[in-house]
Amino acid sequence: SPYHLGINEKANDLALHEMNVDLEKKDSHKIHVQGKLPQKRPSETKELPIVDKAPYRFTHGWTYSLNDYFLTRGFASIYVAGVGTRGSNGFQTSGDYQQIYSMTAVIDWLNGRTRAYTSRKKTHEIKATWANGKVAMTGKSYLGTMAYGAATTGVDGLEVILAEAGIASWYNYYRENGLVRSPGGFPG
Repeated sequence: SPYHLGINEKANDLALHEMNVDLEKKDSHKIHVQGKLPQKRPSETKELPIVDKAPYRFTHGWTYSLNDYFLTRGFASIYVAGVGTRGSNGFQTSGDYQQIYSMTAVIDWLNGRTRAYTSRKKTHEIKATWANGKVAMTGKSYLGTMAYGAATTGVDGLEVILAEAGIASWYNYYRENGLVRSPGGFPG
């Protein structure tokens, strides 16, 4: 989550465009949207030592009560730091396909369809031997938005989402009465 794990501020600042410009009137016209999503990269085939317990953990100092509710009923819970959060190489891009695919990649890993590693060095592969492949995503605000995004991909194994106050319409989020705005300082 960008709220609790932080973001890569240097990369973010370099990627932003100037927002303090005069508005200009533009003529209306039709636009064409290409419906093709970016292709996922295939997993590497190099054999690595396999472990079922990661040597690293990250803590966040807070807990999400809905996850606590399910934990006491026998469900497992994992917290995911997607592209642009925590110590990733990427930057916070506000809900684009790279962020969505970082969420669906975890679902693919939980279902044994892709590889995961214990560190960026990729010296040890880790398997989710404890997972049964049935995934639910929860989250408030931006994490709810990531759940909506993952659900729209149709990724196999995502059974249900429980999104609270997620962004369901990016257009409405970034526009108010026809004007572009920057909610929370994030330019749209």
